[in-house]
Amino acid sequence: MTDSVPDPFDPANLRLSQDFSTTGGVKKLLTVVPCRKPRRQEFIRVRPGEDWRLTTAVLEDDASKDNYLVDASLHAALADEVKPVCLRLAVTSRKDVFLWPIRLPGPDGRSNTWNDSAIEAANIAESRWIRVASNMAAGCYDVFEATAELCKPEWPDEEFRELLRRCFRDRFIATEDHPLLRQLRGEQ
Repeated sequence: MTDSVPDPFDPANLRLSQDFSTTGGVKKLLTVVPCRKPRRQEFIRVRPGEDWRLTTAVLEDDASKDNYLVDASLHAALADEVKPVCLRLAVTSRKDVFLWPIRLPGPDGRSNTWNDSAIEAANIAESRWIRVASNMAAGCYDVFEATAELCKPEWPDEEFRELLRRCFRDRFIATEDHPLLRQLRGEQ
């Protein structure tokens, strides 16, 4: 008589199914929303509609390269430090959500090819999967469209306000007493 107990190390019993992510009975929760540019090797989509973008000002910490959202009441006082941006909700083909800070023309109204090409890339990404890569020689971003049919973008269920909160919860400048501003004034 042969032993009918299955071998726990039989590869047939250990293989991961092709749809393992859907069989676990779990849903990925969105706890962090980065503020960043698209990476050159990832395909992205940008959520269309005015409800999914914000024209505002951010202050970039030169040391950490983190963007801080600045309360509108401080925009004028920090005019030399903040950058005008349009925050656009974006998602990668791997379902990673982020806010893309696209630079806008400054107070003088002058733009440049970097900013113009980023704005154009975001507009294209509203309807098509694209990759964005720096072209240093041309001084702009090159845009590459996916030639294959990629998945439908999976947008988060949360409202834009909540996505902003998750993105900037620890990086929001609401008063002139903020530690980063104190550091810029040499008080720390």
